[in-house]
Amino acid sequence: MDIDSSDKDAYTEAVIADELRKKITAWTAKAVAAGIDRDWANAWLRTLGAEQVTGSSTYRMNVPITGVFGKTVEASTRAEAAEKFLEHVQRIAAAGQITDHGHCDNVYEVKFHQDPPVTAADITFYAGPEDPEPNTEPVPDLGAFKDAARKMLIEGVSAQGWSYLYAKKAVTDLGLEELPALQYRTLQVPVSGTYQVQVRVFEGSDDAVVQRAAASQVRRAGAVVIKPEEMGDAVAAPADQDEDSVSF
Repeated sequence: MDIDSSDKDAYTEAVIADELRKKITAWTAKAVAAGIDRDWANAWLRTLGAEQVTGSSTYRMNVPITGVFGKTVEASTRAEAAEKFLEHVQRIAAAGQITDHGHCDNVYEVKFHQDPPVTAADITFYAGPEDPEPNTEPVPDLGAFKDAARKMLIEGVSAQGWSYLYAKKAVTDLGLEELPALQYRTLQVPVSGTYQVQVRVFEGSDDAVVQRAAASQVRRAGAVVIKPEEMGDAVAAPADQDEDSVSF
């Protein structure tokens, strides 16, 4: 039975698309390791029908327990030892937790509240990322994949801090259309809030002098353009006469 040429082409494109999905996941995993937001990346990978980035993360979790608190103390009598022990009990009760910072606190005869034994359903997570959402997006064909992958890389550079050179290498590896020329544009962004600036001025300087110094320092930082009269009131603080740099 002869196989239609269109079926052969579709199969070939499907194989190529599958290989490119593996590549975009690999490129994205490196970008996430370099600091790109994983949730943003995985949202795009779901759109592309590609495997999402997981990687190793730190998780913190707990389950309720009961037990016996133990402590070793140095004392001359049992009464003195009991007094010292109760001080430690009060310390832990006030803190609401046992975090052994060199105190040699111990918990014995630990019993978990769950019966039968603890299962995953009993665990409470209080730190660590959520698992990636299941991929329910329709898998794009080769042409749609290439268009979306290019858009992902463009957005990654412009909005997520993805390295332009790194993105260009990914485009070449994936066989995508070249990225547009990179441009830098300056725009004014209205802001409101309070930004504390420390400046060095000589004793006896009036508010106008302090405000001009602060405005100049903010301008040198390159993020905000501000007029001296827009600065708030100055609060005096002694300066280190030997310190040439000012942190802000």
